[in-house]
Amino acid sequence: MNLYDQFNDQFEFVLAINEQERHQVYRLRYQVYTHEFGHEMPGDPQRGLEYDAFDQSALHCFVRRRDTGEAVACIRVIYPGSDQGELASMPIESNAAGYFVNPLLTPCNLPRRLICEVSRAAILGRYRKKRATDRKWEGAESDFPSSEQDYRVASLLGVSVYLASTVMIGLLERQHAFALMEPRLARLLRRFGLNFLQIGAEQQFNGVRAAYYVDQHRARENLKEDLARFYRGIARSLASQFRQDIRPKPKAMAFGQR
Repeated sequence: MNLYDQFNDQFEFVLAINEQERHQVYRLRYQVYTHEFGHEMPGDPQRGLEYDAFDQSALHCFVRRRDTGEAVACIRVIYPGSDQGELASMPIESNAAGYFVNPLLTPCNLPRRLICEVSRAAILGRYRKKRATDRKWEGAESDFPSSEQDYRVASLLGVSVYLASTVMIGLLERQHAFALMEPRLARLLRRFGLNFLQIGAEQQFNGVRAAYYVDQHRARENLKEDLARFYRGIARSLASQFRQDIRPKPKAMAFGQR
């Protein structure tokens, strides 16, 4: 059994469509961004929830433990300007304003019905450990991950949520995806064949980050075969959960999955 099969034995992908599922995402984000990293974030800290206005114009996905039901990682895709009351802009348009270096690949120069933003990727701290000998998260309720092999499996969480975002972009019928991410994360994803093109200068935004772009129609072209099979499994799972009534209507800005 390869690493991707072992991952699928441990985890499943869930579209957070109802309020209860979204609250699982917001709690996870609060735990990671505020409790673990100490960032000041919007939302409801009294209830341990992290959210913002863009969450209402986003499709959310989280990765869940099959045995315990624990949400361990998440990501969202913001789709602006639909006729369902979503906001007409994306965070990157203001957060990276003045830093874009490629005038052809900016949100304002592409059809708004085809653009989206990938953001709020988060992984619980004890799943981000590099080695079983790292005891920072000792005392967690579950005994997974604990072995070196467990951590090799959990190391796929990062690329898995970005693969999930690529699937969601397709479900939303978008094409041009933007992200404000750490350059080291972009390099990591590139090693897997998921090539985000840097289109912005580095800036300070909760650490060093830069604006990146990916064309969803081409995002899977460089995936190695094992990873491509992993991607197809994620695509089947999320497509089966995607409801027609959450798809942006004709006035919305849209992207197609091959």
